[in-house]
Amino acid sequence: MTKAMAYKILGITPGTDLTDIKKKYRQLMHRVHPDTEAFSTRAYDFTAQEINEAYDFLRKNRTDSFLGQVTKNTTPGRKQHGKTVYHQSYREENTTTGSTAKQMKWNAPLNENAYTTRTVYHYAEDADGEIIGSFPAASGKYLWILEEDFPLFLKSMFECSKRLLDHVDAQIRRENVCPKQLKFQAELSYLLAQQFIDATSTLKRLLTPEVLPDADIYSIASMLELAADAPVLRSGMTLYPSCIRDHRLFLTTKSGKNAGYVSFRDDRLYYIIIPLFEQKRAQVKIEISATQDRKRNLPAGTYKNLDFLIKIPHDNAGTFPENINLQIEGLLAEYAKN
Repeated sequence: MTKAMAYKILGITPGTDLTDIKKKYRQLMHRVHPDTEAFSTRAYDFTAQEINEAYDFLRKNRTDSFLGQVTKNTTPGRKQHGKTVYHQSYREENTTTGSTAKQMKWNAPLNENAYTTRTVYHYAEDADGEIIGSFPAASGKYLWILEEDFPLFLKSMFECSKRLLDHVDAQIRRENVCPKQLKFQAELSYLLAQQFIDATSTLKRLLTPEVLPDADIYSIASMLELAADAPVLRSGMTLYPSCIRDHRLFLTTKSGKNAGYVSFRDDRLYYIIIPLFEQKRAQVKIEISATQDRKRNLPAGTYKNLDFLIKIPHDNAGTFPENINLQIEGLLAEYAKN
């Protein structure tokens, strides 16, 4: 690998600073990823492995002058303190005319009916591109979009839930920590996440559906986590939803025998697919896949690959459950009694 080849693979010019190199690297990786729309519509001349190698090469073979560009060149969208680079994708505007106060805004849709506001976080990286922490980038009733790292979105949800529970503790003047606080916080975070994720819109960005006149059908990469007493399950066998318990979708065979519960390969889908079933906004067809993994780092006989098809009627697209706020209020009232 040479520098010239690395620049060619990444499609950048010599002298590009490390922050912009990393941004281009991420854009290209999304483009070549087989689960994105970009992959199916726009080809790229180099593979994901070549892109990774080029990025690695440039990171490890920088000259002193190149390093200087990373720490000295600043732009309005980047704050730098020493070697720390804080990526900021928000805009700063006056909150009131003539005021010097600043309000941070994030380029994402809003859910004005959400129970509370939330904080949008971004990762902070050093001059070598290593993540050293996170920082608040904006605050508001912003929906989650793919440009916001999902673990940081979950951090935002847990922070929101903790803030609401702390408010209840202050109102009732609770002296000791509620022994069930973590349980309430987890459930509250799950409810809040439903107000900040547009499930149908997000699915269209994650996956390409089969579009029917009245609905969209998605094929979801998933597995069946087998129950201890699961019967013998053969390829092509149809499984049926039996119940949702602890936000897990449990399946049975045609004869009603417990098979286990559904596990998704993409963790983000737990907060998208399961709520659709809980809200009765989707239909599903599930079969044991003909293709089973042989080299996964999982104990044999604990899972089965699934052919998981979910059908979402167009009438259910772009909507948020109206009863989530009531569920949140009920959960907070219950927390106050514990």
